[in-house]
Amino acid sequence: KRQGPRVAKKRFNGEDALTPREIQDKQNEGMRLSKALALLGVASRRGAEEIIFAGRVTVNGAVVETPQHTVSPNRDAIAVDGRAVDGGLALEQTHAYFILNKPKGYLCSNKASSGGTRGGNDKLVLDLFEDYRSAWRKKHPGKLPPRLFTVGRLDVNTTGMLLVTTDGQWCQRVAHPSAEIVKSYVLTADKRPTKAQVKKMAEGCIVDGKKVTPRNVESMENARDGGPLNRVSVDVVDGRNREVREIAANAGVGVKKLKRVRVGGLRMPSELPLGKYMTLKPHQVGYVLDKGLANNEKAREETGRMGKSF
Repeated sequence: KRQGPRVAKKRFNGEDALTPREIQDKQNEGMRLSKALALLGVASRRGAEEIIFAGRVTVNGAVVETPQHTVSPNRDAIAVDGRAVDGGLALEQTHAYFILNKPKGYLCSNKASSGGTRGGNDKLVLDLFEDYRSAWRKKHPGKLPPRLFTVGRLDVNTTGMLLVTTDGQWCQRVAHPSAEIVKSYVLTADKRPTKAQVKKMAEGCIVDGKKVTPRNVESMENARDGGPLNRVSVDVVDGRNREVREIAANAGVGVKKLKRVRVGGLRMPSELPLGKYMTLKPHQVGYVLDKGLANNEKAREETGRMGKSF
């Protein structure tokens, strides 16, 4: 009998068959400057192009204003605003994984310096990690901290569990619909939903031109936590923009509050305050992709709720 989280199978990406020398040669091959900046964690690909066009990037001491310029991160000295770019990960050797209790009113978006526009009153999720960046800069003076990625998105009015990491590949793997990672939400309706409305929600609806069907929808009027009777538990896999809100609206259910409480086999700890984050341990990172744990009925019986908590 297996004990502990299931070990995720390693996916073959072509590089597994390369020798150490071949891998080094591949890293030495040239690439577009914009791609190199993105890989080093400076900004997104589009944001890197904006930085280059602004004349803020130098390669071997010379200003370069063309994103197509070929560079090798292993050989060329790349700097942004006069600061050498190491991408941060080369210094840390390991990725960082966080769980954030996202407050209402925060955008899951990058700053204007990463290619977007930002209004004066915009509040960004990544702003909540400024203490992490400050501590990193103090530890590595003159270096750029690793780029942080939000694993999927929550709309500005949705609160709750949001994963943030420096691991771009893991981020894509968890967020992509093909991974079939279940995300659990608690929806607080403006009034107590009827059985017919809950059934209608379970049937799904069209979101972004595609029919989506929740993995599970059930009323929480009999929940053991003693909470309000106007709550509905919704499990989805697709993760489309405003999917849960669209499903509720299609059933005539008004959404008062929406909170994400679980991703895969990992549940957000109830003691984590709004706006605060915690660093995940390696085994907790494994819970996210552990489908066996996420579907473990024994976990439901022992904790009174689905998924592994802290």
